[in-house]
Amino acid sequence: MAFPSVPAPSVTADLSALLDRARLALWRLDGAFSAHSDAQAFEAMQLLREAVLSCRIESESSGFAAVLAAAVDLDDEPGGDAIAPMRCRKALECGLAEASEEPLTLDRLAAVEAALAGDGASDGGRAGRAKGDREAKLAAALVELDEFLMEQGELPDLVRIGIAQAQLARLLPTGSKDGRLERIAGLAMFRRIGVPGASALAMSPYFQSSRSEYQAQLRGPTEAWLDFFVKAVAQSASEAAGMIRRCAVLAREHREAISAGLGHAVGRGLRVFGRLTTEPVATVSEIQAITGTSYVATNQLVARFVDMGILDEITGYRRNRRFQYGPYVRVFDPDATAAPAPERRAARPVSKPPRRPAARKPPRRRAVSGPRKPSPAPPSPKPRRRPSPSFSDHLL
Repeated sequence: MAFPSVPAPSVTADLSALLDRARLALWRLDGAFSAHSDAQAFEAMQLLREAVLSCRIESESSGFAAVLAAAVDLDDEPGGDAIAPMRCRKALECGLAEASEEPLTLDRLAAVEAALAGDGASDGGRAGRAKGDREAKLAAALVELDEFLMEQGELPDLVRIGIAQAQLARLLPTGSKDGRLERIAGLAMFRRIGVPGASALAMSPYFQSSRSEYQAQLRGPTEAWLDFFVKAVAQSASEAAGMIRRCAVLAREHREAISAGLGHAVGRGLRVFGRLTTEPVATVSEIQAITGTSYVATNQLVARFVDMGILDEITGYRRNRRFQYGPYVRVFDPDATAAPAPERRAARPVSKPPRRPAARKPPRRRAVSGPRKPSPAPPSPKPRRRPSPSFSDHLL
């Protein structure tokens, strides 16, 4: 079982143009990721997004918000459709750890497979037992795969990764995986070679959006697969760079809103906001531990964050409420990206109409018991008094 079993293709003019586009997108992603103030937090959220959409390629899974809530509750076992994405996230962390220093060996592949299956043993699966004939051939093929990746030849890095990922899909037994294992190994190849921006790259969002084409091209002719793969790299890198820019814009706008709207509580508000960018889900009690104030004061601060559109209440409860940094989470949520939530706008002052004078009510009559007395007749007008004659009248 030698690697590669397919001949290395020649780089055509069309593939060369796609490679130039992909390299430019990767360099832009690397620059944006290096300048990002919360690069580690972005990488963690990107891995969670990769896990959710990788599980959606072969089967349905929970939405991003549900998996994020399960990731926050580390002490609780996830339930329902969130189990597979959480296991995939753990497998990603296992497969990508030290991927640039160590090659993809059979033991590492077994550890990733065990994490996907939910096996608590770190050396489950193929590791820790005597290797059969097929496993020995697979181990040798993985060694040759790593040598092919690391050799400095005429083939560009992305072409070597594409060929290696297609070959790995042919080497792995079809009954022991559903595609997630090979996609995790594919991301590890980017880090193994040292491709710029590899830490912020997620490929499953593009594969899931073109699921039928992805599954057909992966096991099809090499030339067609490479065109699809390089185009996926360019699109995924451009999308990730755009997400980093959106996160930076949100952080700047919300920090300015906190500085302008919280008065003497600006310091506490900025400390809380710094925590939300790394852990976007929190309760009032967890925020109180950051502010060091009373529960009432913390509750008022959370209410101000809700009014400013920074926090969203996600439980619907009156007690034990949980809040999330909604605008930030929606950057990574594939469902929210397809249908963006309406932006919260400040309420405009409404001019009140002039008050109309109240209508005068007729006087209330007093109730009189017994027979009604006739109303008295109006007084007769007094006779007009004749003026007395003046002194000149007497002289006449």
